[in-house]
Amino acid sequence: MLKTIYKKIADILMRPFRKHFLFLIAFFILATGPFFLWQFFYQHLLVNGFLLTVHCFIISYVITLLIGLIKPDKLRKVIQGILLLIAAISFAINFYCIFELGYLLDADLARLMIGTDLNETREFASAMIPKWMIPALLGIYLVFVGVWALSRKHPLNLGKITSRLAMCGLLLCLWVNARSWKVWEEGPIHRIYEMTQYEVTDDLTAYYTHPKITFNEDNQLPTDVVLIIGESFSRSHSSLYGYDKDTNPCLRAYCDSSLVFTFDSIDAPAPTTAESIRLMLSTYSQVDEEHPSGKKWFEFTTIIELMQDCGYDSYWFGNQARGSKKNGATRVFAEACQQRKFLQHEGADRFNVTTDMVLVDSSYQYVHDAKPEELHFIIYHMMGSHFDYAMRYPKEFARFSEKDYASQPESHRATLAAYDNSILYNDYVIGQIIDLYKDRDAVVIYLPDHGQVIFRDPKDPDYFSHGKKKNPFSYALGVEIPFIIYASPLYQKRHPLIMQRIRERQGELTSWNSDELPYLILDLIGVKEVGGETIQTKSMLH
Repeated sequence: MLKTIYKKIADILMRPFRKHFLFLIAFFILATGPFFLWQFFYQHLLVNGFLLTVHCFIISYVITLLIGLIKPDKLRKVIQGILLLIAAISFAINFYCIFELGYLLDADLARLMIGTDLNETREFASAMIPKWMIPALLGIYLVFVGVWALSRKHPLNLGKITSRLAMCGLLLCLWVNARSWKVWEEGPIHRIYEMTQYEVTDDLTAYYTHPKITFNEDNQLPTDVVLIIGESFSRSHSSLYGYDKDTNPCLRAYCDSSLVFTFDSIDAPAPTTAESIRLMLSTYSQVDEEHPSGKKWFEFTTIIELMQDCGYDSYWFGNQARGSKKNGATRVFAEACQQRKFLQHEGADRFNVTTDMVLVDSSYQYVHDAKPEELHFIIYHMMGSHFDYAMRYPKEFARFSEKDYASQPESHRATLAAYDNSILYNDYVIGQIIDLYKDRDAVVIYLPDHGQVIFRDPKDPDYFSHGKKKNPFSYALGVEIPFIIYASPLYQKRHPLIMQRIRERQGELTSWNSDELPYLILDLIGVKEVGGETIQTKSMLH
């Protein structure tokens, strides 16, 4: 009796080797391979790589064992096929991450992917995926297909003796894994767990707390507070900051008229849009990310709530796609505004993308009809210099061409020209938005969500996109941003004390991070305290 039970248990435990060995190996390589190969070949951690290999093999074995128990066989084969398809997609993503980004898929990148619409995905795929990568991945997949085809005539399962040896090896792996259980933190299960912990909401207003707001004495609220959020603008490509190409002629004219004020040493809070937006538009900060208190980012007070509590009507004009429920932070902030317009059509094709002038056209009538005795907080969300750069401007703004970059590598010139043309058009649109408010009591803030590396990383000289979080130098380049404040003549006349502080701060080089943007905005309208917290201590003008 016991012998029969033992035999049945042994038969079940060895089934992954004797009947499903090909699935076991395919899943092991595709789903978990990037994790231990990363440790071996990129981290050069041999011991850790070995322990993680053992850990990943156990995971693959357990999954193969459980799948093998499913009946009927047709259902089992369907489930195996689905799992291998998911594993193949995961392998492709990690393959790209390793060779292009320098790290494995993690929770931050998963958030970025969730917040990316179809149009952005097409643009990204057409330009950011190296030409060699798709053939390489297809070659790897074809090897698996060939082995699978071969196994239909010549099964690759292990025999009795080799299965017993493999079982002994598995028991040894279990022992090793038990002694080094912390290695699981580097493996696929922990990565999946981290990704499931990212929470979003589709209604920020449900978390409003309405903290007490105290104003400075004899304060007069400006009529219009305008926030322009740009996209992917690196400070190093702004002529306002010493760049040798004249990319900001409109803003330069405003600077010369003492209406626009530029600020140095300003960094974005993150090198990607979704992360940066949720940090810039709420009191949630980098400190909260590094030292979690258990409070979710959407439970922190937002600048939209605070401005509404100060008596401002809130508006959102966005030229980035609205997206779907729970696809990132941008939409939920827009939905918190009392009125909002999403001007980019979902799924717009590659050659029919609305340029940012639509923001001016769509808000012109609103500004024209706005009553001067009412208070307005308006947010413009630009497409800016989002890649593909060549799609971000009309042809009449193609001022720069490859010949203007003769000193740069030939493979970089077209990208540099397109990027600078997008900055030039961005400058024009910002100027047009400012013009809407030039005769009003208005203050306008412009900053992009993040910058771009733009071929400046000596360790990766051909890379030009977002800063890489695992690479400190690339990260620093990716968060360098320009920062300007426009103060209309009427605003300057009515708020002399704030203007004095703006002028004093402009000449200083003290660093500041735009995750404290809400405090600056409140400071500009004369708020003294929020919920007992002094505003000026975190304002850029302090």
